[in-house]
Amino acid sequence: MLLIVARDQPGLLEFLWTDFAAEAAQGDVEIFVDRRREGPRWQDVQPREAEGRDWNRNWDVSESLRELGCAFVHQQPLRPRG
Repeated sequence: MLLIVARDQPGLLEFLWTDFAAEAAQGDVEIFVDRRREGPRWQDVQPREAEGRDWNRNWDVSESLRELGCAFVHQQPLRPRG
């Protein structure tokens, strides 16, 4: 599972690192700060096309980051291509 924390929530990030330390050490949980860009520079960038990518897939993550300060993302195993 991934835990993504909003950049403006450093206290929450510290709490989650402490609270999920055992799970993170076992590799069951990864905790990240949201790395997506915001603001004018991001708006000037043209999106690149990626085959098979669902551009709406992060909508719920964005909403959770705005409303809760963090988002839980359950990882699915990668399917082999071919």
